[in-house]
Amino acid sequence: MSELSEPIELEFYPFLDERCRATVDQFLEKLDPRFRTFAFKRYGEGKTIQQIAEEMGYSERNLFKFRKRILLCWYFQSRNVS
Repeated sequence: MSELSEPIELEFYPFLDERCRATVDQFLEKLDPRFRTFAFKRYGEGKTIQQIAEEMGYSERNLFKFRKRILLCWYFQSRNVS
């Protein structure tokens, strides 16, 4: 599998209009609280994996797994939306 890239809606979350941000927020609400916290710090606050690892007390390796899970969920959801 090729490397997953951040969807534009996540990467530019702080700059989204209200409607788009609501869509992303609905997605984030479905995530496990750990993943949701990571996603907010990464996409909402623009922090690096290293900064988040220090704040949350996880290894960077674990946070890359969080990121991959979030992106897989995002792509799976976006493919199944009619």
